[in-house]
Amino acid sequence: MRIVIIGAGNAGRQLAKRLCEERHSVVMVDVDAHALAQAEAGLDILSICGQGSNPRVLEEAQVDKSDLLIAVTDNDEVNILSCLLANAAGVKGKIARVTNPDFLNGSSRYDLTKMGIDLVINQKQECAREVFNMLQMPGALEAFELFAGKVMVAGFNVNAVSPLLDRTPAECDRLDLIQSVRVIAIRRNDELVVPHGNTVFQRNDLVYLVGKHSDIARFFNWVCPDIEPFEKVIIAGGGDLGLMLAKFIENEVDTVVLEHDEARARFCSAELNKALILRADALTETALEESGLHARTAFVALTGDDEGNIMNCLMAQKKGASFTATQITRTDFIPVVESLYLVNRVVSPYISTTNAILHWLRSKQVRTASLLHNLPGELLDVIIEPNSKLDGKRIREIKMPGKSIIATVMRNGEVVTATGDLQFHTGDRALIFCHPDAVKKIQAIFF
Repeated sequence: MRIVIIGAGNAGRQLAKRLCEERHSVVMVDVDAHALAQAEAGLDILSICGQGSNPRVLEEAQVDKSDLLIAVTDNDEVNILSCLLANAAGVKGKIARVTNPDFLNGSSRYDLTKMGIDLVINQKQECAREVFNMLQMPGALEAFELFAGKVMVAGFNVNAVSPLLDRTPAECDRLDLIQSVRVIAIRRNDELVVPHGNTVFQRNDLVYLVGKHSDIARFFNWVCPDIEPFEKVIIAGGGDLGLMLAKFIENEVDTVVLEHDEARARFCSAELNKALILRADALTETALEESGLHARTAFVALTGDDEGNIMNCLMAQKKGASFTATQITRTDFIPVVESLYLVNRVVSPYISTTNAILHWLRSKQVRTASLLHNLPGELLDVIIEPNSKLDGKRIREIKMPGKSIIATVMRNGEVVTATGDLQFHTGDRALIFCHPDAVKKIQAIFF
């Protein structure tokens, strides 16, 4: 597949890396020659220096001969115009990243998808929802929703007090909870383990499971007995991401937003109904004291300063916060921060962007591909199309690749447990976990 990427920033480079690994032909366009040189030094791509919304530059990039154009610059107008010009040139797939949520939540009259853009992404909105899910389940190292919120994916560590420790699923004393969810993968000493009925859970295993939101919540209450729900959430930073998160959670838990800019603080106050807005610098001890931080507080740093975010979290930990999370914009910082255990959870808007874009590439049948932060695998949402060779087949009759598992099935809007006797029918949506090496095999099976 020939793919043109407009923008050589973090998002563009992350996408180009993944696409090159999958052996796609990638052309990258940016006005910054230095950024292009950095990208070209580590990737097998063709680079063109110029404005992505300039018709002459698009002609030079041979957009009309491309299968997909992805516009991920920091300028919404450039991204949108690039996609509209690509649509006029007959490009099959057009994806635009937008930072202004009005492009997503505005009038239906100006719906960008109706103008020919196949996917419109707001990475901050995706990131805010990821943090929201995380806060709802404190024991989860990672949590996000699929199937319009009907299915949740969550990961947790098996610790010394876990009721799963040194047991197989059948040996656990709450079979009702074990059977209500589906364990899809385990990371053990940096290795991927696809679980079976005789798999023994070991200490420090990172376990991922799939199920209904209510079932996952009940499971976590049991499997993480040492973790209590948060009574307060303090958000450092009232920018777009912080404000989006505050809107998600203010009706669920006591919420405080720390914003040092007076005008922005007033804007946040007008946008929120229940959250308390404090005009303060989160890096000062007095701000944390005034916000009422205590032992059952979650502190989330969402400013645009990576180093400041990390320091914010360290100070909140010192003051007694039970959980800290931070946004990291520089992707090369993430493995360092995670390996040093400086914070409980790291989120990246660029990973959120990559997730949303990669799903479109899998094909029209494979609707989503979600990359898991802590696991070398992907979740694929596959639709059983009319006249599919899998229509009427039972799950146990399908020869799945070794490092893959069918996690759950959505049928007529309802979640169905993926047992071996379950028969696939036209219109079913199957959620499949697999190692990246197995993606093409999964596509071959489900086409």
